Amino acid sequence: MTILEERSRRWQGRGGPELWDAAWDRVRELLGPILTDSWFSLEHDPETGINADGAAGLATALYLYAARSGVHPREVSCSQVRELFPDGEMAQLVARWESLLQGLGHDVHHPLDPVAARWLILRTDNSAPDIPGHPWVADEYDMDVLHRQGPGVIEGLSMILSPFMCETARKKGVSWWEDSTPASAAEG
Repeated sequence: MTILEERSRRWQGRGGPELWDAAWDRVRELLGPILTDSWFSLEHDPETGINADGAAGLATALYLYAARSGVHPREVSCSQVRELFPDGEMAQLVARWESLLQGLGHDVHHPLDPVAARWLILRTDNSAPDIPGHPWVADEYDMDVLHRQGPGVIEGLSMILSPFMCETARKKGVSWWEDSTPASAAEG
């Protein structure tokens, strides 16, 4: 069993809606060939690292789109996920997704609901604290590649939908990203 398979089953939780479980199955299918065990070597926290947030963000997007559209998560395209994750609207994304989850009957603050439990982690703002003298505020930390900024759902899905990930998927023969290659990847 790969690290992605093992951890994603924990991230998924138990007792969620069938579409939630199907969304996670789809995430494992899409990311399995790409997020190999070596991707997880730099993660400090296996529950809230950027790979966890990327996988969970994708599962949540697939779940939201499928539930609202009456389709199976396997039928949700990359462009449809991008519709839920539009450029330039990141400040409103957490509130919008929270509203969509509530519209599907989830109490987004209830940790026993597996969808809400993962959402509570995804909505967490990972920005450095704004405390004078705090080590994370130092200029040299701002250049650190492990520095996280903003809600986990935004960071994670940004990584999953990035031009780099699109290219990596193409090289691994995973075509889901091809229906929505970002302009910067197509130009490069």
